[in-house]
Amino acid sequence: MPDTLVAIVTGGSQGIGAAICIELLKNGYRVCIADIQELKAIEFTNEQKSVYGEENITTICCDVSKESDYISLFEKTLKKFKRVDVLINNAGIILEENPRKCLEVNLLGTLIGCHTALKYMGKSKGGNGGTVINMSSSAVFSKGSHLPAYTASKNGIIGLTRSFGHPHHYDKDGIIFAALCPFAVDTDLLKSAIKNVDPTSVPMDIFTDVMSPEFTAKGVMKILEDKINGSTLAVLPDAYHYVKIADKLQNLFSKA
Repeated sequence: MPDTLVAIVTGGSQGIGAAICIELLKNGYRVCIADIQELKAIEFTNEQKSVYGEENITTICCDVSKESDYISLFEKTLKKFKRVDVLINNAGIILEENPRKCLEVNLLGTLIGCHTALKYMGKSKGGNGGTVINMSSSAVFSKGSHLPAYTASKNGIIGLTRSFGHPHHYDKDGIIFAALCPFAVDTDLLKSAIKNVDPTSVPMDIFTDVMSPEFTAKGVMKILEDKINGSTLAVLPDAYHYVKIADKLQNLFSKA
C-alpha cells in the first residue's frame, strides 16, 4: 500500500506516545514507534502488530538528542515504508536535577527532529512535504516554580515551532509545523513529577483533574485535520483550544 500515510512517533512506546501511535493506527496510518527504551518499544510494537497487522508497524531504537540516531530513524523508516508523511516529536523527560540533559532531550531533540524532517520530507529535498507536531506542555502557561528546566524546554518548543511554521519554510518544503500543549495527563511521567514537587511551590489540585493519554492523542488528529501552520493547540480536560499571540502585541513586534 504505497499511498498509505506513514508517521514516526518518538517516545512512542508508553504514555502519550503510545496513545498517539494507536490513534494513528486506528486512522489508517502506518507507524514507526521510535524509543530509546528498546525492549519496551519491542513489547509494545508486538502487542499492536497483533491488532493492526505486522506490515503496518515497525520499531526503531532512537536517542533523539543524537543527530545520527534521527538520520538513521528516517532512513530505516523510508526503507521499510518508502515514505514519511508525519513526524511527532513526542519524546521528553522531566529531569530538574540535570537541566542540561532535560534541555538536550526536550528542546534540542525536537530541534534536531525538525531539521531532519526538512531534510527527508521537504519538497526542496525531493520529499512530499507533510506535518511535524512538536509536543510542548501546559507548563508554558503556568506560574509554578517547580520545573524551571522542563518549563524552559517546553517554552522553547513553542518558539521553534512558530519559527519553522513561518511561510518561508512551508513555501519551500511543504511541511506544516504545529505544537501540542496538553494539560496534566495520566502518565508515569506525571506521577514521577508529582513525587518531586514541593507542595508550597504549586497548587497540588491542578494534578487532580488529569486527562487520559487517549484524549490527548486525539489532539494530534485534530492538528493533522486542521493543518494550521505554526499553530499551538492546547489540550484541556474540556476541549481543544488554539492559542494565539494577541494581534496587537504581534503587530508591535513586527514593526520594531
